[in-house]
Amino acid sequence: MSKKYLPIKVVYQKKSDTRRNIGGGGTKFFGEVTSELQRDISDKFSHILEFYQDVFEENRLVPAVGKITVKQEAIAKSHKPNDLCRKCPIIGGEGFDEIYIKLTQESIQETISLVNDPPTKRFKANLTAISDIQPIQADEKISESLVKISAQGRFDTIQKKIKLKLFDFGNEFDNNQIEAYVMKKLAELHLTGTHELITYGESIKYIKLAVSGYEDIQRIAVINGVKTIDFFRSYSLPTGIEITSEAETFLREEACEGNRDSEVYIGIIDGGISEKNTLLAPYVTERRTYIAPEYQNHEHATFIASIIQYGNELNKISHTTSKHFRFVDIIALPNNDPWYGPTDEINEESLMEVIEETMKEFAEKVKIWNVSIGISDQVCQGIMSDLGVFFDFIQDKYNVQFFVSSGNLNIPPYRQWPPQPEMGERDRIIAPADSVRAVTVGSIALTDSSEAIVKKNEPSPFSRRGPGANFNVKPDLVDYGGNLSTGHTCYGIGIKGLNPMGEIVEKVGTSYSNPRIVQKFASIIDDLVKTDLLLAKAILIHSARLQSRNFFDSKRENLQYYGFGMPETETQDILQCSEDEITLVFKQKISQGTYLELIDFPYPSSLIKDGKYYGEIGMTLAYTPILNEQFGNEYCQVNIDASFGTYSKNRTPEYKGEVPLERSWENKYEKSMIESGFKWSPIKSYYRKINNGITCKDGWKIRLDMTPRNNLSVDSQEFVLLVTIRNSQEPDGLKSKDIYTEVVQGFNNLGYVVNDLEIRQQIRQRQ
Repeated sequence: MSKKYLPIKVVYQKKSDTRRNIGGGGTKFFGEVTSELQRDISDKFSHILEFYQDVFEENRLVPAVGKITVKQEAIAKSHKPNDLCRKCPIIGGEGFDEIYIKLTQESIQETISLVNDPPTKRFKANLTAISDIQPIQADEKISESLVKISAQGRFDTIQKKIKLKLFDFGNEFDNNQIEAYVMKKLAELHLTGTHELITYGESIKYIKLAVSGYEDIQRIAVINGVKTIDFFRSYSLPTGIEITSEAETFLREEACEGNRDSEVYIGIIDGGISEKNTLLAPYVTERRTYIAPEYQNHEHATFIASIIQYGNELNKISHTTSKHFRFVDIIALPNNDPWYGPTDEINEESLMEVIEETMKEFAEKVKIWNVSIGISDQVCQGIMSDLGVFFDFIQDKYNVQFFVSSGNLNIPPYRQWPPQPEMGERDRIIAPADSVRAVTVGSIALTDSSEAIVKKNEPSPFSRRGPGANFNVKPDLVDYGGNLSTGHTCYGIGIKGLNPMGEIVEKVGTSYSNPRIVQKFASIIDDLVKTDLLLAKAILIHSARLQSRNFFDSKRENLQYYGFGMPETETQDILQCSEDEITLVFKQKISQGTYLELIDFPYPSSLIKDGKYYGEIGMTLAYTPILNEQFGNEYCQVNIDASFGTYSKNRTPEYKGEVPLERSWENKYEKSMIESGFKWSPIKSYYRKINNGITCKDGWKIRLDMTPRNNLSVDSQEFVLLVTIRNSQEPDGLKSKDIYTEVVQGFNNLGYVVNDLEIRQQIRQRQ
């Protein structure tokens, strides 16, 4: 591929691209409506009424919660039992097939009457979608972690930091009723003396309690309105393997040669950057301390900062230019290494306070944050973790971008490559790596040896893998975080950074691949004329998916380990094009009830031979959907799909998407499309290398569709779609053509406004 010097092109939306959706889809039945079915469903509601009778008799204004389980084939939003729930409204959910409904005595009785005499065809269809209806049982509310820690005889370590979450009914009146009811029941159990209400925004609310024993947990679980019972975790700095590289020195003159200072700030929430490190201290512009001096350990954060500032130089990674960024140093995590000094912890609620306080002060100027923490006992499966939800809330509220490590396996056996079957689920990512808004980073090996567990560019033996909650792709990206030998050391195969005294040391961990991605993201932000976090994130992931194809295995399941891949090291290679390729940015909005369609896409003529179309096409779609924790697996509330393909202008128009998602599903059911087809995922990747040619009758087009969740109204949803078309060198007659100019001229001929993605280098060149 030729040298990259041409700007990415931004294509602006035309009014004619927006088209109205045509209504469709009839009422679907999943079985026959029989008297036996009606009787069964009526009996289930009657059982729920009996279950909650004491609640309703005590106070008729206090609502209760039921759980509807739908059939697997009825999971899709178009089959939600809204008509059945007309009197018992849907208020949330858990698994893909589970729906929570609000109940009162009157609403249950009215629903039973409707079931016995269905008022509409849709109501009858809803009855056939139901698998079960049950009240919320006490044992469902107690977390597995709480049960486990009690069974281990360690309940006394967490009995003063119990965390309750109540059901959210979606309106202030019902929520006030249930909160008052729960507090009354807790008072009757003599458990309100030390309670504390913790809230963030409108939806994140916890009650913190101290209890005397596990028996209190079982009593709390019986209380109507309590949704989950867990405990607040504690955090400290991770411990890991470290080796001093005495044979090497790192001089400031070498570190600064060819580099330039950037105006971009990077926040590091960690253990603190050492003031003694003269290579880093000048770049720390602000510092806030939340840990007493005797519990501070600057090893971890100093190493992270050195990777951001000098990682390429320290690890002999080829590059032409680097930038020195400014740091805001938040000392929030205490030492956890008894060999280093006194150890301590910061509890979860205090950490959340520190993070919000930090954002209030710095979010206006610091948009990029490196956070390397994890809850080792909270593997991310199923629904979102509390800390992951909090991270999403903070990023939305303050318009910042978090970068989070995927977490490390700290206990052997470590994972080999390919993975040994007995690994099971023990290497899954840990909270808060499931944060949807955050960029979660895993690790691959930079080097190997005869004793190394994995080879270069293979997933590091300790790096945790996805998928994340709701089957989102996690980690999002990977970068170099080191390797391990069969003797569990990292000598000669780790990642090199600096310790507090400025010495070169060697370490391993996803904490050290994370800052490499931070550095690349910050470099993109530094080069963009306008700070745009979503665009920068999409560009970074797009670069990773395209450039990683050469050394990542093509097996579909490898997405769990590599995410979307590793971005280019050189910012110029990310932000510019060569003549034989073009990258287009569509940064637009799509409104509910419409779809976007760019017809007659100007496919480059250089990639057409003998009536067939060739080339390599990669697309990345990124957007920030509405999030709602109350709906469990349906946390992401908006889905956008993109497609790029060929069409014909027959009497009955035909369209075929030619660039598939990089995942596929086994059947047409919703669950399969979510687990294996990116559905509801806020980042999607599409790719095709057309070696054998495609016959196209009338032309190509890009289409985007938006689908909100059940009964959700969305005015519009912003998205970023990046499309790269380049010469795949097939067939032999297609080589070194000016694809870039052909596509740009084609858009101009269609009347589209197409501008350069402005970067500072271009402005400097014009000056």
